[in-house]
Amino acid sequence: MDKHRLAEFKNAIKEIASDPEKSIPDQEAFELIHQIVPWPAAEVGVFNSDGELLLHHRHFKEWPGEWAHINGWYIPGGYMKPGGSLEDWCHTHLRKDGMLSPVHFLETCGVIKWMPGEHPFSNLISIACVCMLEKDTLEFRPGEENRFRFFNKAVDSPVPHHTELQEMFFKWRDAHPESFR
Repeated sequence: MDKHRLAEFKNAIKEIASDPEKSIPDQEAFELIHQIVPWPAAEVGVFNSDGELLLHHRHFKEWPGEWAHINGWYIPGGYMKPGGSLEDWCHTHLRKDGMLSPVHFLETCGVIKWMPGEHPFSNLISIACVCMLEKDTLEFRPGEENRFRFFNKAVDSPVPHHTELQEMFFKWRDAHPESFR
Protein backbone atom coordinates (compact mmCIF):
# COMPACT_ATOMS: atom_id res chain seq x y z
CA MET A 1 0.00 0.00 0.00
CA ASP A 2 1.45 3.38 -0.94
CA LYS A 3 1.81 6.21 1.61
CA HIS A 4 -1.18 8.19 0.27
CA ARG A 5 -3.57 5.21 0.51
CA LEU A 6 -2.17 4.31 3.94
CA ALA A 7 -2.86 7.88 5.14
CA GLU A 8 -6.46 7.63 3.81
CA PHE A 9 -6.87 4.29 5.56
CA LYS A 10 -5.60 5.70 8.86
CA ASN A 11 -7.94 8.70 8.56
CA ALA A 12 -10.91 6.40 7.93
CA ILE A 13 -10.03 4.36 11.02
CA LYS A 14 -9.68 7.55 13.08
CA GLU A 15 -13.12 8.68 11.88
CA ILE A 16 -14.71 5.37 12.91
CA ALA A 17 -12.89 5.43 16.27
CA SER A 18 -14.09 8.98 17.00
CA ASP A 19 -17.75 8.01 16.36
CA PRO A 20 -19.48 7.48 19.74
CA GLU A 21 -21.20 4.38 18.29
CA LYS A 22 -17.89 3.10 16.87
CA SER A 23 -19.92 1.67 14.00
CA ILE A 24 -18.44 0.45 10.77
CA PRO A 25 -20.29 2.28 7.97
CA ASP A 26 -21.69 -0.62 5.94
CA GLN A 27 -21.85 -4.40 5.74
CA GLU A 28 -19.09 -4.74 3.12
CA ALA A 29 -16.66 -2.67 5.23
CA PHE A 30 -17.71 -4.63 8.33
CA GLU A 31 -16.97 -7.95 6.61
CA LEU A 32 -13.64 -6.73 5.19
CA ILE A 33 -12.43 -5.56 8.60
CA HIS A 34 -13.45 -8.93 10.06
CA GLN A 35 -11.13 -10.66 7.60
CA ILE A 36 -8.08 -9.01 9.15
CA VAL A 37 -9.09 -8.31 12.76
CA PRO A 38 -10.30 -11.01 15.19
CA TRP A 39 -13.66 -9.92 16.62
CA PRO A 40 -15.16 -10.99 19.96
CA ALA A 41 -18.66 -12.37 20.31
CA ALA A 42 -20.59 -12.94 23.53
CA GLU A 43 -22.11 -16.44 23.41
CA VAL A 44 -24.82 -16.36 26.09
CA GLY A 45 -25.41 -19.61 27.96
CA VAL A 46 -28.58 -19.10 30.01
CA PHE A 47 -29.34 -21.72 32.65
CA ASN A 48 -32.57 -22.22 34.57
CA SER A 49 -32.56 -23.37 38.20
CA ASP A 50 -32.68 -27.03 37.06
CA GLY A 51 -29.38 -26.63 35.20
CA GLU A 52 -30.93 -26.74 31.73
CA LEU A 53 -29.40 -24.61 28.97
CA LEU A 54 -31.51 -22.31 26.79
CA LEU A 55 -31.00 -22.67 23.03
CA HIS A 56 -32.47 -20.66 20.18
CA HIS A 57 -33.63 -22.17 16.88
CA ARG A 58 -32.75 -20.05 13.89
CA HIS A 59 -32.42 -20.17 10.13
CA PHE A 60 -29.38 -18.09 9.14
CA LYS A 61 -30.78 -17.06 5.75
CA GLU A 62 -29.03 -13.66 5.82
CA TRP A 63 -25.63 -15.38 5.68
CA PRO A 64 -24.06 -15.72 2.20
CA GLY A 65 -23.98 -18.81 -0.03
CA GLU A 66 -24.12 -22.26 1.55
CA TRP A 67 -24.14 -20.64 5.01
CA ALA A 68 -27.73 -19.52 4.32
CA HIS A 69 -28.84 -23.16 4.65
CA ILE A 70 -27.84 -23.37 8.34
CA ASN A 71 -31.04 -24.01 10.27
CA GLY A 72 -30.96 -25.34 13.82
CA TRP A 73 -30.29 -24.88 17.52
CA TYR A 74 -27.55 -22.54 18.64
CA ILE A 75 -26.36 -20.51 21.63
CA PRO A 76 -27.83 -16.99 21.54
CA GLY A 77 -25.30 -14.20 21.20
CA GLY A 78 -23.45 -11.96 18.82
CA TYR A 79 -20.63 -9.54 18.19
CA MET A 80 -19.44 -7.13 20.85
CA LYS A 81 -18.66 -3.55 19.90
CA PRO A 82 -16.27 -1.29 21.80
CA GLY A 83 -17.74 -0.16 25.11
CA GLY A 84 -20.03 -2.01 27.46
CA SER A 85 -19.30 -4.96 29.69
CA LEU A 86 -19.75 -8.65 28.92
CA GLU A 87 -22.90 -8.48 31.04
CA ASP A 88 -24.23 -5.58 28.94
CA TRP A 89 -23.60 -7.49 25.73
CA CYS A 90 -25.27 -10.64 27.09
CA HIS A 91 -28.43 -8.64 27.82
CA THR A 92 -28.25 -6.85 24.45
CA HIS A 93 -27.96 -10.05 22.45
CA LEU A 94 -30.66 -11.91 24.36
CA ARG A 95 -33.08 -9.03 23.72
CA LYS A 96 -32.01 -8.87 20.05
CA ASP A 97 -32.77 -12.60 19.71
CA GLY A 98 -36.17 -12.14 21.40
CA MET A 99 -35.57 -13.43 24.96
CA LEU A 100 -36.74 -10.70 27.36
CA SER A 101 -36.49 -12.42 30.77
CA PRO A 102 -33.95 -10.92 33.19
CA VAL A 103 -30.72 -12.86 33.62
CA HIS A 104 -27.75 -12.53 35.94
CA PHE A 105 -24.25 -12.74 34.41
CA LEU A 106 -22.00 -15.05 36.46
CA GLU A 107 -18.72 -15.52 34.62
CA THR A 108 -17.06 -16.77 31.47
CA CYS A 109 -16.32 -20.46 31.03
CA GLY A 110 -14.28 -20.66 27.85
CA VAL A 111 -13.12 -19.10 24.60
CA ILE A 112 -13.08 -20.48 21.06
CA LYS A 113 -11.02 -18.89 18.28
CA TRP A 114 -12.69 -19.73 14.97
CA MET A 115 -10.36 -20.61 12.12
CA PRO A 116 -10.54 -19.05 8.63
CA GLY A 117 -13.50 -20.50 6.72
CA GLU A 118 -15.46 -21.53 9.82
CA HIS A 119 -17.54 -18.34 9.66
CA PRO A 120 -18.85 -16.72 6.47
CA PHE A 121 -16.96 -13.43 6.90
CA SER A 122 -15.24 -13.27 10.26
CA ASN A 123 -12.22 -14.13 12.37
CA LEU A 124 -14.44 -14.73 15.35
CA ILE A 125 -13.50 -15.19 18.99
CA SER A 126 -16.42 -16.71 20.91
CA ILE A 127 -16.52 -15.91 24.63
CA ALA A 128 -18.78 -18.34 26.52
CA CYS A 129 -20.74 -16.24 29.07
CA VAL A 130 -22.60 -18.08 31.83
CA CYS A 131 -25.90 -16.47 32.88
CA MET A 132 -28.73 -17.57 35.17
CA LEU A 133 -32.39 -16.75 34.77
CA GLU A 134 -33.47 -14.52 37.61
CA LYS A 135 -36.92 -16.20 37.61
CA ASP A 136 -37.92 -19.50 36.04
CA THR A 137 -40.57 -17.80 33.93
CA LEU A 138 -39.62 -16.86 30.40
CA GLU A 139 -40.71 -13.78 28.50
CA PHE A 140 -40.23 -13.44 24.76
CA ARG A 141 -40.81 -10.92 22.04
CA PRO A 142 -44.12 -11.88 20.35
CA GLY A 143 -43.60 -14.68 17.85
CA GLU A 144 -40.32 -15.90 19.40
CA GLU A 145 -41.66 -18.18 22.16
CA ASN A 146 -41.53 -21.36 20.01
CA ARG A 147 -37.96 -20.70 18.92
CA PHE A 148 -36.41 -21.15 22.38
CA ARG A 149 -36.10 -24.34 24.40
CA PHE A 150 -34.20 -25.64 27.41
CA PHE A 151 -31.98 -28.72 27.05
CA ASN A 152 -30.30 -30.82 29.74
CA LYS A 153 -27.48 -32.05 27.48
CA ALA A 154 -25.70 -30.83 24.34
CA VAL A 155 -27.52 -31.27 21.04
CA ASP A 156 -25.96 -31.26 17.59
CA SER A 157 -25.87 -27.79 16.10
CA PRO A 158 -25.25 -27.03 12.42
CA VAL A 159 -23.67 -23.72 13.49
CA PRO A 160 -19.89 -24.25 13.72
CA HIS A 161 -18.60 -24.56 17.30
CA HIS A 162 -22.06 -24.32 18.87
CA THR A 163 -22.13 -27.97 19.95
CA GLU A 164 -18.68 -27.40 21.47
CA LEU A 165 -19.97 -24.25 23.22
CA GLN A 166 -22.88 -26.22 24.69
CA GLU A 167 -20.41 -28.79 26.00
CA MET A 168 -18.40 -25.98 27.64
CA PHE A 169 -21.53 -24.69 29.35
CA PHE A 170 -22.56 -28.14 30.59
CA LYS A 171 -19.02 -28.79 31.87
CA TRP A 172 -19.32 -25.52 33.81
CA ARG A 173 -22.74 -26.62 35.15
CA ASP A 174 -21.37 -29.97 36.28
CA ALA A 175 -18.49 -28.22 38.11
CA HIS A 176 -20.92 -25.83 39.90
CA PRO A 177 -23.80 -27.95 41.25
CA GLU A 178 -24.34 -25.44 44.08
CA SER A 179 -25.69 -22.98 41.49
CA PHE A 180 -28.77 -25.14 40.85
CA ARG A 181 -31.64 -26.72 42.78
